[in-house]
Amino acid sequence: SKENDDGEMISTTSFADWMDITQLDTPEEAIQLYQQQREQHENQSDNDNNNNNEAILILGCGNSKLGEQLLINSFIGPILQLDISSKVIQLMTQRYHKYLSSDDSVVKRMEFMVDDASTGLTSLEPESVGGGVIDKGLVDVLHCSAGPIIKRDDDDDDGNNDDDMIQRIMSSVHNVLQPSRPFIFFSRSEPQWMLRRVFGHDGYDDYLMSDGSQRRRRSKMLWKDVEVVKLVDYDLLLYKLVKAEKEDYSDEEEQMGTKNSSIKRQSYLKRRKGGSKKSKR
Repeated sequence: SKENDDGEMISTTSFADWMDITQLDTPEEAIQLYQQQREQHENQSDNDNNNNNEAILILGCGNSKLGEQLLINSFIGPILQLDISSKVIQLMTQRYHKYLSSDDSVVKRMEFMVDDASTGLTSLEPESVGGGVIDKGLVDVLHCSAGPIIKRDDDDDDGNNDDDMIQRIMSSVHNVLQPSRPFIFFSRSEPQWMLRRVFGHDGYDDYLMSDGSQRRRRSKMLWKDVEVVKLVDYDLLLYKLVKAEKEDYSDEEEQMGTKNSSIKRQSYLKRRKGGSKKSKR
């Protein structure tokens, strides 16, 4: 920690520590370790569900250079960049062709995909992201465009408003993250508003409760270690939600029939129909 100009103590950290992922000294070292991890994964039997990786998924990548900067700064990857716009993905694929070349001298550590985070992230396998998920502004834009937070009855829920879209995105992210891995997003909105939007009204009330009562609903079960940090240099808030261990939420999902468990079933049936599919990483 250090003091700012007003004498207040400010906690400091690095991106690697905040994400709890590995950052090497050089890109060459990162490439070497990535190759080792990929070879270990390819040598695993089909019955081995272990999928250790440090993949970082960027939601709504747009034309950002964030993915390339992560590789330049010696993160292992792979970097998975996703956007709903096929034109954006085509542009980014052309821009970063050097990271995608089929040349044997190039280690492919970047992938692009067209997908919609509000409909399940169907281009990714469940629990396939072992590094973390980063959102530069998708959740924040939806939060700002949604207007006032209004508590509606379930019967009034048409499933098409921005509140529901944010919670569908949360379910999609939870589905592809491995347990104990973080979802990080940026916003200028204070936690009492943003977390209410992210968790829903009931979930936010549960988040505030600390008396150990049994009123723990789905949002509280799915995520743990919620942290909010202010980036004073940019006047931004950085939110981190860590996916809970499976035993903490699997029974709750089965009982409540949540959207997230529905996404998992759909993904599983898709794999069954298409046969066994190995990870690309």
